[in-house]
Amino acid sequence: MIIYPAIDIIDGKCVRLTKGDYSQKTVYSDNLEDIAKNWIEAGSKYLHIVDLDGAKTGKTVNFEKIIAIRRLFPEIFIQVGGGIRDIASIEKYLSHGINRIILGTKILKNKEFIHKLDNDMRKYIAIDIAIKDGALAGDGWENTESEDVASFIKFLESHNIKMFVITDVSKDGMMQGINNNSIEFVLKSVTTKAIISGGVTTKEDVQNILGMNKSIVDGMIIGKALYEQSISLTEVINECR
Repeated sequence: MIIYPAIDIIDGKCVRLTKGDYSQKTVYSDNLEDIAKNWIEAGSKYLHIVDLDGAKTGKTVNFEKIIAIRRLFPEIFIQVGGGIRDIASIEKYLSHGINRIILGTKILKNKEFIHKLDNDMRKYIAIDIAIKDGALAGDGWENTESEDVASFIKFLESHNIKMFVITDVSKDGMMQGINNNSIEFVLKSVTTKAIISGGVTTKEDVQNILGMNKSIVDGMIIGKALYEQSISLTEVINECR
């Protein structure tokens, strides 16, 4: 089980939102490289980075900040999401050594975009399955779409997508634990791999995820709980070993 410490970026700063709400923002640091270093020194070999400016605007606003982290820590696995809406942006990140690209809004609004990705590129893609009020959310989680969750996942898997990030938006940044029912609802439709996100707050949450379908659940993303020190990254990594 892989633990992905989250680094969310607005205006070049490390922030956390509550329920994906941009008006409920807490700034934790203006030094992204120091934040990354902290998580790596705590034992992480993985980072989950989201360009929240990009997610809202549809552009790779914080690209240079993210690539600076990539250059500083070349051995760390880094997955990136936010504002990646075209082939050029995907290629730009991959050419600079980013290990995985997370697509959300682009695929949600136009799932036929998958046909523009060749099979080799699809190996580096994960799809964000963000659930808000029971529906799939995009545009920085601000808007929802009518696309059926199960059919959406089935379509993507049939086109060689093998990784999904499952997030219950209502739990993200709330420090109230995960929503087992929401996660299990989505997991029922996944036959490949998934990473769980949203609300991981305590060791009990970690243990609950560890108890989910091990053939499918590949890891979990932890954000605010790390920044608020309600959970120890080192202890969680050891727990998952």
